[in-house]
Amino acid sequence: MSEIRIQSFSHLEGPIETFLELPRAIEELTENQAKAEAAGTRALLDPANTYYRNASSRCFLAFRDDQPVGRLTAFHNQLLVEKEGPYGLIGHFACKDDVEAARALIDAAGAWLAEVGLKWMRGPMAGDIWHRWRFMVRGFDTHSFPGEPRQPEHYPRLFLACGFATVRTYSTKRIEDLPGQLARFRFEPALAKKRGITFRSFDKNRWDEDVHALFVLCQHSFASNWSVTPTTEEEFASIYNRWLHRVGPDEILLAEDSGGKVVGLGLSMAAPADTLNIRTLAVLPEYSGYGIGQAITAELYRRAIARDMRAVHHCLMGPTTPPQRWDHGFGRVTREYAMYERGIGG
Repeated sequence: MSEIRIQSFSHLEGPIETFLELPRAIEELTENQAKAEAAGTRALLDPANTYYRNASSRCFLAFRDDQPVGRLTAFHNQLLVEKEGPYGLIGHFACKDDVEAARALIDAAGAWLAEVGLKWMRGPMAGDIWHRWRFMVRGFDTHSFPGEPRQPEHYPRLFLACGFATVRTYSTKRIEDLPGQLARFRFEPALAKKRGITFRSFDKNRWDEDVHALFVLCQHSFASNWSVTPTTEEEFASIYNRWLHRVGPDEILLAEDSGGKVVGLGLSMAAPADTLNIRTLAVLPEYSGYGIGQAITAELYRRAIARDMRAVHHCLMGPTTPPQRWDHGFGRVTREYAMYERGIGG
């Protein structure tokens, strides 16, 4: 078999088109999926991206017989190092089912991360949790929803073959008895109402104001979570503006207190049309512990029932997150996802 050749470039040089185009063929993306993936990748690798105030990156392309067979980006996120130790990140992974090519990419990325003083690699994560991260490991026969990690089944196998170990797992649960599940939220909606909490959809006429509210909410609500590092409001707005244009502002539910302050978020989307996917829940820290997250979820269930939906998915939950318990054991896990780590050079 012919040898693998690696080409690399930094984010300061800008991505080459081969790097941007490679996932389309390997992952059999539709035209719209390929455009969305390329747009997100190009935006993150833009030297003007505010992400690089506290980070740097280098991209790698693998060629066999002068044909591109894989790609990868290594990220040195200084904020993650300060929070969790000498970890580098690898993301933007796309590779044919070729262990030699995957190993060459990962070794090249590891060598660069070692040069900047890092000792461990974590992935797949494109820079931080605000961008694409995690591999799906189970559930490939299910209908995908926007923002779900979804890649060829051989990617996790390649990571394991290259010495990575699974360090975090996530799951998506399916609920089909919507009225029954709504009834399980017995007290929280009433308590929220008593405290003056009301609900509304994202207001496209107050677009910038509501995006700012989302930024404040997510920055504070997720701050202590694993691998979460701060992002700038400019970068957050860029990501969510693209997201909102894809899924529509009506898919974001906001919880407000009696003074009109946004204190909670429920981001969901219908995919397929008869299924609601609850993608993100967030509550300001000073409002946590009052059942507002469950009240938001109950409101999403009420809206799903009013739309004659047949199922709700609780998506991308960590094993110890509170929503894992809200179904009281009636949910069925249909998909699983994973994150991986390995030492650099081993």
